[in-house]
Amino acid sequence: MSTYKRILVPTDFSVQAEKALEVAVDIARRTQAEITLLHVVDVPMPAGTDPNALYHTVDLSVNPFFKENSTEYINRKVEVFRKTYEDVTLHTHVVFDVTQKHIAEYISENPADIIVMGTSGVNGIDELLVGSNTEKVIRLSGTPVLSIKDHQDEFEPKTMVFASDFKKISYQSVEKLKAFQALYNTKILFTKIITPNSFETTIKTENTIEDFVKEHSFENYEIHHFNFFSEEEGIRVFAEDKNADLIAMTTHGRTGISHILMGSVAEEVANHSKLAVLTFNQHFDKKD
Repeated sequence: MSTYKRILVPTDFSVQAEKALEVAVDIARRTQAEITLLHVVDVPMPAGTDPNALYHTVDLSVNPFFKENSTEYINRKVEVFRKTYEDVTLHTHVVFDVTQKHIAEYISENPADIIVMGTSGVNGIDELLVGSNTEKVIRLSGTPVLSIKDHQDEFEPKTMVFASDFKKISYQSVEKLKAFQALYNTKILFTKIITPNSFETTIKTENTIEDFVKEHSFENYEIHHFNFFSEEEGIRVFAEDKNADLIAMTTHGRTGISHILMGSVAEEVANHSKLAVLTFNQHFDKKD
């Protein structure tokens, strides 16, 4: 069974990011894992730079004081974390860049077992144009992403909703789900959302989920189906109705035009749910 020994926490030292670190520390204590804090520093663009350009090249030697001051600030923050969490090994990696693309690049070059991110979500025009950093990491990373909301007082997931159509779930995703369930002895509510466009009989739905559960030898679970007009909202409403602590989903990591046209239910749930959300991107999994 998969385990979580390497934890990555992208941080901007905000309230949301510090909440994510608290959760990462809890996981690390349960698995004797090590945590890497990844901080991307937005480098101010030189005067005269076209803000609409797709790419910018910044020579940090032009402003060494910015780099020095930023590094000192980061070191002070990390030192506080190390004193607070003395029993956990904390590493740091800092990138100076104009864009946030280095988060995805770092993840691809430095594999982790789970990424824990703080998020408060984005809405309106910001969501339409850029989305949230959490959404981008979910889309581009093959590592499970745990999105933590800053308003959650504590993270002790006793009940998890795993929402799916239960048709094509990779072995790797199943193993990662079971490993996370074992961390907290979480009860899983295996759930399929039935929409007007995906209607099927109750018997067929329950049989499909039961076959999946038996095939992978799950324990401590319940089987549910929930009728709602949209999958994303149905997942959120069902989870809140059941007083769940966590929502888990798989995603296929669509990018480019397919993402624009079809979107991602998992990303939408992670962005809008009041609960923590755990996602498994199957795009990077080996085919069974």
